Amino acid sequence: MSEQDAVLSAVATPERAVRDIGDLIGDRLAFGPVTAGPGGMATAHATGIVGRLRGRRGRRPGSTEVHVPVQLDIAVHMGARSVPVEAKMTVRIGLEACVAPEGDHVLVEVDELGPGDIALETHTRGVGGVFVRRLGNLDAEIRHHVIAYVTELLETPEARELRWIPLDEEGEETA
Repeated sequence: MSEQDAVLSAVATPERAVRDIGDLIGDRLAFGPVTAGPGGMATAHATGIVGRLRGRRGRRPGSTEVHVPVQLDIAVHMGARSVPVEAKMTVRIGLEACVAPEGDHVLVEVDELGPGDIALETHTRGVGGVFVRRLGNLDAEIRHHVIAYVTELLETPEARELRWIPLDEEGEETA
């Protein structure tokens, strides 16, 4: 293992990634109203509870995955009708750390989030649920909005600050 790989393994740990992402997300989330369905014929609101995050090292030094389980309760509004949707998902966030050319810090980049990074299971009830699921391509809509939410969150100044990890002269993390 090279010295650079050793630094990345010591600094860019799954435990650190879980802690930092957990602090950013918190234990609850909410978004909406957002337009949904063909032609924006509906709006949706979502509230969710974040479960216990899990992290693991990737195949390359400095790569980490964080898995974020979320239970979402979604209300899809079409005119006067509201259709409840329950969604259980796990979002995979990939991270790649590298030592900066200056050698004084580690920079952590976030992999672009795509639909394949979201394991999703949805449940609806009644005629309205069937309508929303078939006409509105429900799962694709949920993935789209979750990707936008997570991407925006990971681009905040707070998130960018967490992705810049200073090192001291010996290549160890400074507090």
